[in-house]
Amino acid sequence: MQLTKTDYLEFLFCKKNLWLKKHKPELFEGVELSEFEKKIIEEGNIADEAARHLFPEGVLVTTHEAEAIEDTKQYIDRKEKVIFQAAISVDSFLIRADILVWNDALSAWELYEVKATNEVKRKKNHNHIKDISFQKQVCEQAGIPIGKCGIIHLNGEYKRHSSFSWRDVFMVEEVTEEVAEVVEEVTAEMEDMKRSMDMPEGSGCECIYRGRSNQCTTFAYSNPQVPEYSIHDLHRIGLSKKKIENWVDEGIFTLEDIPDVSILNDKQALQVEVYRSQKPLIDTHTIKEELDTLTFPLYFFDYEGYGTAIPEFTGYSSFEQVPFQYSLHILHEDGTIEHRDHLVRKRKSDIARSLVEQLTDDIGSKGSIISWHKSYEEGRNKTLARVYPEYAPFFEDMNERMFDLETIFTKQLYVHQDFKGKTSIKKVLPVLVPELTYDDLSVRAGDQAMERWEYMLSEECEDEDAIYHDLLEYCKQDTWAMVKIYEHLLGVCGIKVEIK
Repeated sequence: MQLTKTDYLEFLFCKKNLWLKKHKPELFEGVELSEFEKKIIEEGNIADEAARHLFPEGVLVTTHEAEAIEDTKQYIDRKEKVIFQAAISVDSFLIRADILVWNDALSAWELYEVKATNEVKRKKNHNHIKDISFQKQVCEQAGIPIGKCGIIHLNGEYKRHSSFSWRDVFMVEEVTEEVAEVVEEVTAEMEDMKRSMDMPEGSGCECIYRGRSNQCTTFAYSNPQVPEYSIHDLHRIGLSKKKIENWVDEGIFTLEDIPDVSILNDKQALQVEVYRSQKPLIDTHTIKEELDTLTFPLYFFDYEGYGTAIPEFTGYSSFEQVPFQYSLHILHEDGTIEHRDHLVRKRKSDIARSLVEQLTDDIGSKGSIISWHKSYEEGRNKTLARVYPEYAPFFEDMNERMFDLETIFTKQLYVHQDFKGKTSIKKVLPVLVPELTYDDLSVRAGDQAMERWEYMLSEECEDEDAIYHDLLEYCKQDTWAMVKIYEHLLGVCGIKVEIK
């Protein structure tokens, strides 16, 4: 059994999940990566390849498995100046080092890891220092001296312009001393990982002490005693580690079994109260006050955006979202409604100008602009104001008029047991407006929309018109969903409205 750097990082996150991956791979069959997860992997590969431009004299190991190890050995033996994707194996461990650089002065190699991030991450679940330390240990156990370690990451301050240089895109941060500080800990963890993989399957996994969003793929398999909706779904419970630890150690997993709700914060307590009573909590008075602040016409508005590790379009930085589409439902005071939208169809450096020009025509100078989780739309408006300064007053005005419909739910003015503590539109809509569904759409999520748009603009695309239609329908559904939720909220407040 070979253990890779990815395995090591997974081991640090959840030992049991790695054990199952190695011994019961069938549990992972049919577990599809989301479009977002696929994009993260793709961007990592793109950054890795792009960083090679910093070392134009390098050679790439293109082979695999035993052949790659042998090719790498030959390059190392003759002290090739720079080696990309060096394959090194020792004992049970195998790595593919992003970049090795021979340093004559040190009589040793410089080891570089490329990260598609804007900084060196040092937190437990994303620790770049331990990542490269693992690789250093494998190299040195294989007799390859490492004299210097560095992380090559994206320069978050860089914005794409006509004068392009790879040295502007990346930053190189030396971490040799930090690696030295964790070497003993990493060595112990590597030995622990080897032993763990040879042991029988244990029960449970450490993810049982974490909130739902921070659990492993096989959590349900390893912890069958935990119901689908449990203490792990309480609002931001992952920040209250002591609470989870006490409940788990006492065998408390359901919301019904929590013995003392007084230790919960207000949002958690309401969530438990509503779940136990199976009756929604609706503060109609305050909801009405919130909705009364809105000014007609109401613009129900949604962007779709696209971001890449290596900025592709003029004026944007790494991973900065480029708005490529919007949908707009305009509700007038007499109940009439109209729909407008725009979707960018041509790839060019000045990518969003057509979108901006139409948007300034579609949104008037008066009326509330309603979004869901408005920080996203506000962020895109700030970006567009920077990229197109002549339109900055328009986007600043948009942000001043923005109303976040999600706040009705984040403020817990409307709490429903079937929201399960969540407030995303994909959780709220099926409960309040069950007849409106995304299931019949070809595009059903934002990360999928980004992937489809990217493909639509590629030379390989053979069904551009179909994708164009699918993207318009998806974004239109997002803003229509807000209209219907708004209509529902008026109804529970006793306000009759007829949207025509």
